Amino acid sequence: MFNLIYVRIKTVLRSTFAFKTQNIVRISSYLFVISVFLLGGGFLFYSVFHYLESVEIIGIALEMRIISLVFLIFLVLIFLSSIITGLSTFFRSKEVEFLMSLPVPIEKIFMSKFIENSFYCSWATVIAAIPLIVAFGISHNHILGYYPVSLIALLLFVLIPAALGVIVLLFFTIIFKKITRKRIVFIIIIAMSLVLVFLLVKKPSILQVPYTDNIEEINSYVEQLRMENPLLPSDHLVKVLKKPFSLDSSKYLLLLFTTALFFLALSVTAALIFYRRGWNQSFASSSAGSKMQFSNSLFRLLRNMRIPIGTSSLIVKDLRMFTRLPAQWGQALIFFVLLLTYIISLKRTPYYFKVPYWLAIISFINLGFTGYIIATLSTRFVYPAISLEGKSISLLFSSPIKLKELFAEKLLVSFIPNLLLAEFIIIFSNIFLKNSVIFTLIGVGVTTIYTMTIVSISTGLGARFPDFTETNPSKIAAGGGGVLTAILSLVYIGLSTILIAIPTRRFIASQFQLKSFHPSYPVLCFVLFLVLSFIFSFFSLRGGMQSLKRLEI
Repeated sequence: MFNLIYVRIKTVLRSTFAFKTQNIVRISSYLFVISVFLLGGGFLFYSVFHYLESVEIIGIALEMRIISLVFLIFLVLIFLSSIITGLSTFFRSKEVEFLMSLPVPIEKIFMSKFIENSFYCSWATVIAAIPLIVAFGISHNHILGYYPVSLIALLLFVLIPAALGVIVLLFFTIIFKKITRKRIVFIIIIAMSLVLVFLLVKKPSILQVPYTDNIEEINSYVEQLRMENPLLPSDHLVKVLKKPFSLDSSKYLLLLFTTALFFLALSVTAALIFYRRGWNQSFASSSAGSKMQFSNSLFRLLRNMRIPIGTSSLIVKDLRMFTRLPAQWGQALIFFVLLLTYIISLKRTPYYFKVPYWLAIISFINLGFTGYIIATLSTRFVYPAISLEGKSISLLFSSPIKLKELFAEKLLVSFIPNLLLAEFIIIFSNIFLKNSVIFTLIGVGVTTIYTMTIVSISTGLGARFPDFTETNPSKIAAGGGGVLTAILSLVYIGLSTILIAIPTRRFIASQFQLKSFHPSYPVLCFVLFLVLSFIFSFFSLRGGMQSLKRLEI
């Protein structure tokens, strides 16, 4: 087992630190983004904790509840991500296919892939948790020993949902005989719908401080904040962070260790019984008749819309490729459910956010958040589109399809779903915020330009830094070009939101201070916004097209 892990780590390090331009860009981008995130996230969390500790009666209790909710969300995300990434790590990997043909014990293969899968499903969560833990320790003046103890507790916490997700995946392979996309989608939809219904029934308004001077209501609210669930690993982790060197903390740290060890042993036991049989069954394929019928109908529809035959064929091909990758639509589904939860939560904004000034601030934060979501989705799903052509890219270049048609098809297929999702977010979030129709229409127009520009950035840089040897879209997006795409997209969103927010702020200030407001100022800012969007779109697409023209296939 350790030999397999050693070879895997050695291969990754060799490919990562090889002296190539793309590797240098990737490592530099990683270090820059992670450093900015850790410093910025740490400062933000520290500011929140420092403020809450100054609030009498409810401050500390509210602080602990926020941390508990954050780690509960991490718990759910790691569990779902473990199932989705495990599908490709354990059952759709050529490395596993090779190892299965060797006289290697099944438990060694499983453990090596389990460590790999645990890393893939939790690395982002760990990076997000580190600034929170450090900020919490600084705000509570914990000694230096707090940090290694909290890191150990965090790693034990991560192993629990990662192992549980793998166990569930192994049982799925046996219960359903073969892993099909329809079944996995159905299971994820049911599970996430139940979670969403639970949140709606429970009405998560616990983080809204009641506007009252009744001491009984305040005491009731404080007691509600202190409610705990002794069965959740997230609460165990919070107990360790709260008093890391107390007797109770040692008990909860031991509880995390034994729970992680139990689920790890249970996953190995399940692998000994089910892994090889499930892996063999995973090669069974369902009938493609209905899929071919749908593809043919879609192709005829596109041709009736006067779309060129080459572009129509590429659109059908890309849609079929998307449905063949469970990691793609599985993660897209999780994104959608989380966005639904976010939109619904806006309906419960505190009373003081109904003031026009604060409502405008929340609206622009929501607009920037929508752009951030589109940037994240584009980096994850649009950027790998060119690279996923793989070795067939040579056939596309030798076909009558022109390079401009290929780019136009990638933009069209990526732009439409991203635009629909972005408009859905901005329209319904503005409805829940009870914004005016004019502000909602402005948001719709700005979001359309956001989406077009970000999709152009992702498509262009995806062609500028292609990786035709990699078949995993997550790994493609995690490369140097993917990180650079995310950085440029976020820079564009930040600059654009500032350009739009400045005239709005001046307009609101003029209304309060009864001063004159020149309409030429917002026009100038909007023109600058259009110019900025054009620059990012044009140079990204142009650079990508030139790169593919120079590429030797």
